Amino acid sequence: MKKLYFISLLGLVMCFSCTKKEIDPEVIAMRALVNRVVPEYSENIVLERLTDTVDRFEIETVGKNLVIRGNNANSMAVGLNHYLKYYCLAQYSWFKEEPLQIPATMPAVPVKVSLSARVPDRFFLNYCTFGYTLPWWDWSQWEHFIDWMALNGINLPLAITGQESVWYEVWSDFGLTDEEIRSYFTGPAHLPWHRMQNIDRWGGPLPMSWLENQKALQKQIVARERELNMKPVLPGFAGHVPPCITRLYPDAPLASLGDWAGFDSICWCKFLDPLDPLYTEIQKKFIDKQTEFYGTDHIYGIDIFNELIPHRVGSLNT
Repeated sequence: MKKLYFISLLGLVMCFSCTKKEIDPEVIAMRALVNRVVPEYSENIVLERLTDTVDRFEIETVGKNLVIRGNNANSMAVGLNHYLKYYCLAQYSWFKEEPLQIPATMPAVPVKVSLSARVPDRFFLNYCTFGYTLPWWDWSQWEHFIDWMALNGINLPLAITGQESVWYEVWSDFGLTDEEIRSYFTGPAHLPWHRMQNIDRWGGPLPMSWLENQKALQKQIVARERELNMKPVLPGFAGHVPPCITRLYPDAPLASLGDWAGFDSICWCKFLDPLDPLYTEIQKKFIDKQTEFYGTDHIYGIDIFNELIPHRVGSLNT
């Protein structure tokens, strides 16, 4: 009786260990990526978690299977990409419509490969990309693109989609009207230059449907990036305010940033003195609301005075 009890207990321990391994979120995230990127190979790819504290992967052929090990899903994704490039002679393009062409039979890795990341933080993207390439993308294109980022080891992606939805709530809380807020934004293709304080209004007003769509899209983007061990770099407040804020704060110290690229003066941006208490109030409201919508990894980016002459603090002129 005691012997049977011992075997039963051992079986429970073994079962618990298997279950714990199966529910590892890193392996789950990587398995989903494998199914999206190389579904043809999925059954013959084994994923294992390393305990290293630095980003590192291993790949080797064991029997008929490719074994990919990594300290997290991002590292394992880099290992998969290494296999695709150097053994399958294939390239996974960031462009969704360009197919991945891989051999019908999985090539073997004759000698185990083990590589570590050279740097811990790998940043990617800039503001202009969100106007040149990304403004019209839907989730299917973004999902493919995020997989590409993981395969290439990106773990600090700029994530500035959907910030106008945050600003809409912030400016509404301050008392600006719907018309004042949406007319302040540019049209979608010019939003990077609005965000960099180059132009207001051009191509606007921004439709409410756009704000809602981009808010939902950004939630999907940052959730997937975090699944794949990325820390989205969210936007911060850089002093850019709607000119009509003086209706509510007539003494707010604003400076006109002047002409950019020949746009009419009605499109010139207004900059709030960072030393004014209102700056801190706006900044806090924005970060709080953005965190409510999209969470935070406490990393923020701003691109200020793009192709403009900065104003010296303390000498702002309206």
